[in-house]
Amino acid sequence: MSVQLHPDGDLLVEYSSGSLSPAMCVSISAHMHFCDSCRDENLRLTEIGGSLLSGVAPEALQTSALDEVFSKIDTEVDVAVTQQPVKSNEIQRGVELKSLPAMIQNLIPTSEPKWKFLSPSLRAAAIPVGENSCELALHKIKAGGSTPSHDHNGREVIVVLKGSFSDEDGIYAEGDFIVHHPGEVHRPQASQNQECICLSVLEAPLKLTGAFHRFLNPFFSFNPQ
Repeated sequence: MSVQLHPDGDLLVEYSSGSLSPAMCVSISAHMHFCDSCRDENLRLTEIGGSLLSGVAPEALQTSALDEVFSKIDTEVDVAVTQQPVKSNEIQRGVELKSLPAMIQNLIPTSEPKWKFLSPSLRAAAIPVGENSCELALHKIKAGGSTPSHDHNGREVIVVLKGSFSDEDGIYAEGDFIVHHPGEVHRPQASQNQECICLSVLEAPLKLTGAFHRFLNPFFSFNPQ
């Protein structure tokens, strides 16, 4: 099944210009893993941006600019050597993580996502990308299971990475880029034959609906990182 839902033109322009938040950049990159048309459009926009920059008159730099750049590079190298981060290609990926796009795998510093219980059918694994305003996470719905019904206090972006799910508005398959706004209530449900894993970007906490769901609110904390 081909990808049916895509980022709008404004988002692609912001992505190609580098003006989006890290979490939103990851969501569009994940979508483009599945979508040839958006990859082609991003290439076109990048070429346009490059052409515009080539026509801009160069500005003179201060004589100390080069020394400042080299100083910053030296500092970052020292920090990197001290911390000795684990390289992504040194991690033995588990079966579940290997089923996801490579660019998502490279954001997970362990062999498998660290899933957190949210409800009997739903688990979440945070992805830290240096965010201070958005929460980026993987959400996994078990086969045939559903999430609690919820509204949104801010924009929510979902990219389907594995399987499919449905809600009151339609059926969504791998690669689909879904955007929800405040006032849009829905209850995603995974297909009966396969679990569904999605990448989610939240700009504000979810608002669970229904009397029973208030007991789940502590599990749905909002945690940009």
